[in-house]
Amino acid sequence: MSKNNNNNLLENVWIVRLISLLVSILLFGYVYSENYGLSTTNRNDAISTLRSETISNLPIQINMDTDRYFISGLPETVMLNISGPESVIVQTLSASDFNIVTEDLDLLGPGRHTVQLRVENLSEELTYQIVPSRVNVQIEEKVTIESSVEVRFDTDAVNDAYISKEPILNRESVIITGPASTVERIDRIYVRVPSENEITSTLKGTYVVQVEDEARNKLNVVVEPQEIEVQIPVEPYEKTVPIRLVQTGTPVSGKKYQLSLARTENVVLTGNQKLLADVDEVVVEVDVSAIRSTVAVTAAVLPLDLAGTDVVPKQVEVNVTVENTQTEETSERSNQTTNTSNNR
Repeated sequence: MSKNNNNNLLENVWIVRLISLLVSILLFGYVYSENYGLSTTNRNDAISTLRSETISNLPIQINMDTDRYFISGLPETVMLNISGPESVIVQTLSASDFNIVTEDLDLLGPGRHTVQLRVENLSEELTYQIVPSRVNVQIEEKVTIESSVEVRFDTDAVNDAYISKEPILNRESVIITGPASTVERIDRIYVRVPSENEITSTLKGTYVVQVEDEARNKLNVVVEPQEIEVQIPVEPYEKTVPIRLVQTGTPVSGKKYQLSLARTENVVLTGNQKLLADVDEVVVEVDVSAIRSTVAVTAAVLPLDLAGTDVVPKQVEVNVTVENTQTEETSERSNQTTNTSNNR
């Protein structure tokens, strides 16, 4: 009888549903307790946990009229140590919207000063330390000048049969800006054109402008533009010299000669400039042996006994003016008198 009653209870649908509901409530309570109870604990731990963080290589924002003043001695970057609630530090590092700034340097004016650095836009819940927090700087008035640029080039690197001409720059001058004390030290502004030996062709390139003091120290100034295009023409060496006319041969009896150049009075020499350094003229010889009356002749320019040299032109036109000498004129008058007597 008892066994049958138990089976009836289990077969009752409502009894089964009630048992299932109770089990579900128990499971829900267990899961809720495990998850939400632990999560709340973790959040509380995160809020209450303190943390420190070090941030390196932070640039410094200069609070100054940089169009009017120039500052030196300020480091490019500093290190920042921050401490506080972990949650605030995580947000701060993620946003990265804080800055290292100087005090208002315009209020200090020119001179040597100790400047205090501070952090801007940092949560009040955090404490911080800047390393270094104070720096010694010098503030000077900014000066701007315009100056020409010298081209430094070793002309000895050019082959002896060639010569370098005046450099051609895309900018003849540059703008120099810097502290007054530095600008006053400027001794030369130049570009250096590097070269190899035995140059035989034009050089062209872009080169950095150098600014130095008298002791050849590079100066901390702003150069605009910082680079300049330079072209150095290299051409075959040429030298122009006059022509010297020389009469040769045996003159016709009773005749005298005057030589003059018809057109060209100079020639152009090319070749090794060291060999041509002592050449001041070229010679043209005119043979008058068979010339009896005024005439124009073509004569050759005597070649130079120098290796690798040339002359242009190689021939010139020479006017040969012929005149009778006094003996010839007397002889002619005597012949005329004799002829007249014979005719009588």
